[in-house]
Formats: sequence, structure tokens, C-alpha cells
Amino acid sequence: MRRSLFLKILFGFWITYIAITQSVWLVFSYYSSQKEPVENRIANRIVALQFNSAVSVLETHGIDALNRMIDKWPEADRRSVSLMLLKAPLSAVSERRSLIPLTDDVRVEQVKSADGQNYLLKYDVEALRKEYRPKRSGRILFNLPNPLLILGAIGGFLFSALLAWHLTKPMRQLRSGFDRVSQGDLDVRLYPMMGKRRDELSDMARDFDSMVERLKLLVDAREQLLHDVSHELRSPLARLQLAIGLARQNPHNVESSLERIEQESVRLDKMIGELLTLSRTDATGISDEEYFDLYGLVEAVVSDVRYEAQIPGVAIELEADEQVQNEATVKGNAELMRRAVENIVRNALRFSSTGQLINVALSQNENEFVIQVSDRGPGVDEDKLSSIFDPFVRIKSAMSGKGYGLGLAIARKVVNAHRGSIEARNADGGGLIIQIRVPRWTA
Repeated sequence: MRRSLFLKILFGFWITYIAITQSVWLVFSYYSSQKEPVENRIANRIVALQFNSAVSVLETHGIDALNRMIDKWPEADRRSVSLMLLKAPLSAVSERRSLIPLTDDVRVEQVKSADGQNYLLKYDVEALRKEYRPKRSGRILFNLPNPLLILGAIGGFLFSALLAWHLTKPMRQLRSGFDRVSQGDLDVRLYPMMGKRRDELSDMARDFDSMVERLKLLVDAREQLLHDVSHELRSPLARLQLAIGLARQNPHNVESSLERIEQESVRLDKMIGELLTLSRTDATGISDEEYFDLYGLVEAVVSDVRYEAQIPGVAIELEADEQVQNEATVKGNAELMRRAVENIVRNALRFSSTGQLINVALSQNENEFVIQVSDRGPGVDEDKLSSIFDPFVRIKSAMSGKGYGLGLAIARKVVNAHRGSIEARNADGGGLIIQIRVPRWTA
């Protein structure tokens, strides 16, 4: 059975509020009962005054004077006093003798009046106390006065309801937001709906907005990637169909058509391989982690690309200090990192012409290794620097047409998966500088 969090908070706080008020009342009642009640002290003082006055009047002026005085007392006080004529004295002692102390429930004293008669004067102290004692309901719980009990119950309920509503409102908004996201609405934002709240729930709303914004970017990137892949695959597939059609129309051109088909198949295979690599690295983490020597990896990449650079006549040099050569351990996937560095060096080679130099430098600082690849090519327009790491973005070069705009996108994905960073900037004297930062591994 589903239960409402609002009702849980409402009744939870309300019951707690009532329990606290009752506990405080019981504690005060307990400690007040340890002392002599106020009504007892009042009754004792009245009894002392009236009793002594009655004895004095009876001894001095007689019974008639006492009756006249008692008639002027309040009704409750008159009911507490009684007088009895004694035929014989209770004691041979002529002095007055108090039989019961003042602090007890009844005070009795033998008095000899002015006319020589002996009287027994009795004062019911407890009866007088009851007149001044506040009436109690006799209830253990809810023993507050009824007006105070009703006011406290209503006030506590309203306070609990307001508090429960204040706590559950953002939760309902979060639930509504998740429901809209599950239906594909990635434009919902909750933090502006929080008003002036500045607490953990508003922080949760801000995190929710960041999550939705990230989801929107990922979905848009996926859709754009799917669109770009479809567009890139359409051209080689069209050429394949054209080559097959020409081979059927002219049997003498079968050999050249097969060569064209083979060429386009190789291009498709290469593109699909790069797409698979891009998809493999499109995550926050990587699988098959290992420890590898970053300097040895970069040196191997430079050696391979240097062999290819002989044809265009481009020189490639590697710079690294002795400390980096001896210790450059990195944790991650060596194959993917090699692919990333190779794509960047080959990109520099693509934009270099005969006689130019490509410099690859490996250095370290306190927490990371830095790989910097610099060429002397034409560079990139400043307004396009931020987009060269996006898939299928190609910059015109002397060797244009040999890539699909996936190399730098793969490099960025790989570096990000290794918790590193990559950036590009134009060199002051011309050319492009791409810098990779990879965290160092320390034992």
C-alpha cells in the first residue's frame, strides 16, 4: 500500500509536538507536586488568622460576639468552623491547649468563654483548602486546560502541515521533472522553480538541471553524429553502386570497377573502424586499464610517422628530458592512447609541407604529463579552433581528402577517458599547437 510522504511528515511532526507539550506539562506537574501547594499556604494563613480571632473573641466577649463575627465571614469559611459546648473540661489544665497542630487537616482547641462555659472550637482546614484548590480534570494525558489544548492542537497541526508542504513541494517538482524527462522532454528546469530556497533540496534541483543539460548535450551529439555518419557513408556507398552499375553495363570495365569497389570498401572499413573507436571511447571511463610507459609510446608513434614523413620531406623531432625518459608511467589503455597521439601527429603531418618541422615534446609537472605537438602549417581560423575536435569537421589542407574528420574527435574522447584534457591554439609564428595533459601515476 502506497503511503504519502506528506502525511508521514504531517502526522509525525504533529504527534511529536503534542508529545513534547505533554512531557513538559508532566515534568512541571511533578516538580510542583514536590512543594507545598499554594492553596495550602493560603488556607493555613487564613485559618491562623480566623482561628486566633475566634478564640480571642470567645474568651473576651462570649459566644454571642463570636457568632456575630462568624456571620460576617464568607460562606466557605463559615462552613469550616464548628463550636461545641462541653459539659466538663477535657483537661484539668486551665490554660488553652491546642490538640491538633495548625499544619494538619483539622484544628481543634478547648476554649473557656467569658461566661465561664467550656467550648470545643473546631476548624476544618482541609475543607477550606478545597475551596482554593484549582479543579483538575483527573486525566493523565491531555491534562492541559481545554482552551489551551484546542489552541495547541490546531496550531500544531497548521505548523506541521506548513512544514510538510514546504518539504514535499520540491520533491513533487522533482518527481514531475523526472516524469517529463522519461517522456523525452529535456527542456525541463527545476532550479528556477525553487524560488528563494537555498537548501539541500535546491542543490538537488540544480544538480537535476545539470544532469538534464548534460543529457540534452549527449542526445544532441548522438543525433548529430548519426546524421554525420549517414551523410559520410552515403558517398562511398553511392560510388560502390555506380561501380557495380558500370561493371554490368560494360563487361570490359569489370577490372577497373572491381578496383574502384575495393578502394571504396577499404575506405568504408577505415571509416567504420574509426567510428567504432570513437564509440568505444565515448564514456567517462575506459576498460582494460593497464600501466604503460608514455615516453615509449610517444617515441614509437613518432618513429612510425617519421617513416611516412620522408615522402613529403617533413622532419619530426622528439624532445623529452632525461627524467621523463626514465619514468613516465600512466594508467589507462595503451592502445587507445597510442591511437590518440598518432592521430594528432598525423594531423600535423597533413598540414605540413616540404622542409617544415614538426616538434613533439613530452614534459612533466607535479601532477601530470604534457604532450605538445607543434607544426609550421597554416594554422586554423580562431573561430574554428573550438570545433576541430568535433566529429567530421575537416580543415582544408594540402593533403585534404585523406581523412574523415574523426582523428581529433577520437583523440579528445581518449584523453577525456583518461581524465586528462586537450586543447589547441595557433602558434605566434604560424602553425597549430595541440597540447595533451594526462595525469601522472604515482605508486
